[in-house]
Amino acid sequence: MKIKSWYLIVLGIIVFLLDFFTLGNRQVIDNPITNKIAFIIGLLCVFVFLYGIIKTLHDLFSKKNKEAEKIEREQEEKQGIRATGVEIGLRKLLAILLIISVLPLGVLLPVFGLILGLPNLLLALYLLSNRRYHFVFNCFLVLLGCLFYFVMFTGNVSYFSLYKSIELSVCPGLINPIMGFIISAGLLALTKYFFLLASLFLFVGDIITRLKIAHKRRLNVISLIIICLVLFFLPYLYVPRIALGEATNGGTGSSSGIAPSHFLTNNASYNMSYDQTLNTYIFTAKMVNQDSNNSASITNICVDGKIIPITKENNTLQVDNGVITGGKISAAPGQTATIILVSPKPFFVCTLFEGKYRYLTSFIK
Repeated sequence: MKIKSWYLIVLGIIVFLLDFFTLGNRQVIDNPITNKIAFIIGLLCVFVFLYGIIKTLHDLFSKKNKEAEKIEREQEEKQGIRATGVEIGLRKLLAILLIISVLPLGVLLPVFGLILGLPNLLLALYLLSNRRYHFVFNCFLVLLGCLFYFVMFTGNVSYFSLYKSIELSVCPGLINPIMGFIISAGLLALTKYFFLLASLFLFVGDIITRLKIAHKRRLNVISLIIICLVLFFLPYLYVPRIALGEATNGGTGSSSGIAPSHFLTNNASYNMSYDQTLNTYIFTAKMVNQDSNNSASITNICVDGKIIPITKENNTLQVDNGVITGGKISAAPGQTATIILVSPKPFFVCTLFEGKYRYLTSFIK
């Protein structure tokens, strides 16, 4: 059944009005989650409405004979000038995924998020409107996609560093694994993933056409699946390099809601060194208890996703100016507890917890 253009216009208007008077009506429902959902639904309705308008105008002003168009299309497909019906369908699917990948980022970071997602939106428009092959432009898209995917412009040399740090910072039982992908960094990783995926699909489709390989439609589907899997698993094969000395980056925050914190830290408080004599890596954290009246405790230590036991029997853990008791490290009021970890392997991401409040630092280069 063919969907008529006016169906899309009516559907967009009806759903938008329903959304406006229900989820979007803050006098009826007013909370941050439903407000964001209402915004996303409204944005989708606008896209559907605009697409319906464009399709209606196209149908009204199109004067070409459909049969002649079909013959011309088949001839162009045989000549390798135009993409096949299957490939065009896959291009539309990728365009939809590109748009969807930008929406959450635009909700979390209303203006800046849309600016970051602008390359995805432009590529989605290109995929929806383009039916032919442009080898030079597709090469440029792949180059741009690789630049977005592998390179960070905020100090980190490799984009994999960000992707890997999301995985390593997930401590079992303390942080919900899904949190790593709903923060702005995880969403940004998804937008770059889909941009490179779509760019490589266009490039490979162009190569298949130029080589005149048989079973082109099947190869289009197979190539998309292979590219998708390779880009998804590639970051997990990457082994980041270690930056010795002061921490390259770090952060503090609550893993769920607002949790109290008493320790004052900065990047200079974290350090990692290498002992060539013993062939060991030494992580040092200086935790300053800001509370001058009460003691404060580090309740958990997580290194690269693994919990470090806080016990006196643990030879890899040393504490100066602090007390290990009851599975915690306690610092007296106004005192600085020095926590030392020794390991034959380097540390990538170290997280110290004060209850549900975390002090995270990374030594990924």
